[in-house]
Amino acid sequence: MKKLFFIFLVSLCAYGEDYLLQGDSQYAKGNFNKAIQLYTKAISVNPNNCTAYNNRGLVYYELKDYSTAISDYSTAIGKQPNCLGTIINRGVSYSRLGDYKNASKDARKACALGDCELLDMLKSSGILVE
Repeated sequence: MKKLFFIFLVSLCAYGEDYLLQGDSQYAKGNFNKAIQLYTKAISVNPNNCTAYNNRGLVYYELKDYSTAISDYSTAIGKQPNCLGTIINRGVSYSRLGDYKNASKDARKACALGDCELLDMLKSSGILVE
C-alpha cells in the first residue's frame, strides 16, 4: 500500500511540473491568461511549488498587476525565504507601485544574498529608503 501511495504521489508531482512547463511555454508565447491558468493548476497540484508562484507573479507583472504579482512573490518567499530571483522580482514590483520602503527592504535582502543590482538602481535613482 505504501509503495502504491508513493507512486501516486510521484506521478502527481510530475503532473504539477508538467503544468509548470506548459505555463512557461505559454508565458514565452505571450499567452498570459493561459499561463496564469496553467501555473494555477500547478499550484493546486503542489501548493508548495514556489516556482509556480514566482512564475505566475511574473505574468501578473507583465500585465502591470503589480499588487497581485507581489502577493504571489510573497507566497513564494514564504515557502523559500532566500529565493533571490523572487526577492528581486518583488522589490521591482514594489518600486513600480511607488512603495520604495518595501522595495528598499527587498533590495537590501537581495544584496545580502549576493545580488546588489536592485540596491544600486534604487540608490542611483534617489529612491532608496534608508
